Amino acid sequence: MVVRAPAKGAPLVALAVTRLRGQIADLDVDPTFTDVAIEPTLDAQVANAARLAEDDGARAVVWFAVAADGGLDVAVATPTDRRLFVRAIPPDDDSAMAEAGAIAARGALRAIALGGTIGVELPPPPPRAQLEASIGWQVALDGGADPGAQALAQRTTIARGAWAGSLELTLGAPLRRGGDAVVELSRSSAALGVERRLGGGFAIGAAAGALLYHRETVRSPNGLAATPSAFTAAFAAGPELRWRWHPSGVAVGIEATAALDVVAGAPELVVQDASGLRSIGAIRVIQPRIGLSIIAGL
Repeated sequence: MVVRAPAKGAPLVALAVTRLRGQIADLDVDPTFTDVAIEPTLDAQVANAARLAEDDGARAVVWFAVAADGGLDVAVATPTDRRLFVRAIPPDDDSAMAEAGAIAARGALRAIALGGTIGVELPPPPPRAQLEASIGWQVALDGGADPGAQALAQRTTIARGAWAGSLELTLGAPLRRGGDAVVELSRSSAALGVERRLGGGFAIGAAAGALLYHRETVRSPNGLAATPSAFTAAFAAGPELRWRWHPSGVAVGIEATAALDVVAGAPELVVQDASGLRSIGAIRVIQPRIGLSIIAGL
């Protein structure tokens, strides 16, 4: 059991703590008195009580606070089973209020010692934000390189409850496209995403961001001169479906992604000969994308 006994608290609180020492002397409890200032709101007091109980391994936390009307508020929390007992002692002389407050706290602690429950059940705490990171490989079927646009993918995600936002960066590998002219193409990207997490490890969402294509001629047929390597920027957005497998008690898991990118400003591959400009392939506007990553919570 932890009793919050702030050394610089109100004299009424200090007196109530002193009276509590006497009231619980015959109970089967092992009190720890800690010098922690009392927060101004009950929500903050309950949150700090949970931290104190976890740090001390205690079942109950007791504290006193001077009420706005000059009375004394008594609180006993059992964070493990999320119960809270609160008793308001009406204004009176300090000695009477301190004694009444100590007796109220004793009653709650005696019930706990006997295996009972106290007060009312507290609502569950709001979900905490969690940072996640993943690294893996993705393939986009963009009509460019023969094996598809492949890239190393890294994603950083902040999740809170069922919602999550992410920043994904990919670094494309230069892969060849055959034909009259052989070129190397790479597709890199930076995108922001949002997702709604469902049951069974599934999540649906959307992502939008910039693509950066790099082209370099490897071999050109007779009559054509290779052009200098070039970068082309484009914009992509589209829906995503994710599924993750994260075994309980294991630090890392696996995540698979299926997405469909709609690309604005997709580049076209052209060559120039005696007859003029000739297209040898266009990057698709609609690009299916799949990925597989290792994911871990930070």
